Amino acid sequence: MDLITKIRKNTSALHKATESSGFIKRLSDINASNESYAEYLFNLSAMYKAIEDTIENNSSNETVRNFVTKELFRYELIQKDLKFLVGDKLESMELLPSTLAFVDKIKEINKYEPELIVAYAYTRFLADLFGGRTFAKLLSEKYEISTDALNYYNCEGIDDIRTYVMNYASKINNMNLSKELEDKFIVEVNNAYIYNLAISSELEAKLY
Repeated sequence: MDLITKIRKNTSALHKATESSGFIKRLSDINASNESYAEYLFNLSAMYKAIEDTIENNSSNETVRNFVTKELFRYELIQKDLKFLVGDKLESMELLPSTLAFVDKIKEINKYEPELIVAYAYTRFLADLFGGRTFAKLLSEKYEISTDALNYYNCEGIDDIRTYVMNYASKINNMNLSKELEDKFIVEVNNAYIYNLAISSELEAKLY
């Protein structure tokens, strides 16, 4: 069984929970506000910055260097969206405790086992490719958010998403991890879903 199959087999329940609960469910049910969406984006931006910085910091690492995929980086795009949505209020916004916990976790990975950052990149970046177009349409049509604030979902640098995802999965299968590190990798994919679920659930609880 290749690694990508093991990942899917061992993380499917948490993956499903992440997609169908918390603020994500509220957003999908057309029951959120534009302000709450902006707060969600603000917390996402911190997650992406942590992941992207760690990838770039370890670009010489034999494993990580194959995942310096800047066409998937989202932080700068999200910042454009936030400036359009909230303007000067961006400076006074505060991250959720669960987001701060996520950032601390990524700092720990950066320091001790940088190869594991790929688990977080895989979880976040591929989610954008699979669901990005759906959410962009939803936000445009149901929440009437201008295309000027939908840069986050821009995948213009990728011609064929299906082929790109298949190639990304192949790179994961070819990482040549030790058994110990492979086991840790699968754990960290689960942890990535748990952090995403925590952030989504905390935001949902904060709103009500």
